Amino acid sequence: MTIEAMRPEHLGEVKALLDTCFGSGAWSADSIRAQLENPVSRCTVALKNGAVVGFLAFEQIAEEGSVVELAVHPSCRRQGIARRLIERAITFSDGLHTVFLEVRAGNLAAISLYEGLGFERIGVRKGYYDHPREDALIMKKQTERSWKYEDTGYRKQL
Repeated sequence: MTIEAMRPEHLGEVKALLDTCFGSGAWSADSIRAQLENPVSRCTVALKNGAVVGFLAFEQIAEEGSVVELAVHPSCRRQGIARRLIERAITFSDGLHTVFLEVRAGNLAAISLYEGLGFERIGVRKGYYDHPREDALIMKKQTERSWKYEDTGYRKQL
């Protein structure tokens, strides 16, 4: 399994992965493309035998980062893919001090993963999710990472 910067040719497979994980209405191909082209966003994919099995959209503005979306194919869960995607995003962030994310209150596996990565629960968004209606936990991680991702070659992969 490898992790690399998402490229335009991954778009179809990322769309299929997001449809599998969240339903066909969650992300359109245009919204994925817009995320990929967003200058404050870094989209990363996990590849297994050349196929996309994981996706992370991560945004950073100044010293704050946000996990916009994280998806791992159901057949590949609990193999450390989500952890590696998040760790890579944090490692290759320049001057990052705080990372935020939202997670379904009932997604205990994801909450356990995030807590294991050092995220803490800081709030609740009531009724944030649809299908089914569910609260979101807001989680935050403090980090002192200050890597220059330009120096590591990450941007060269894009």
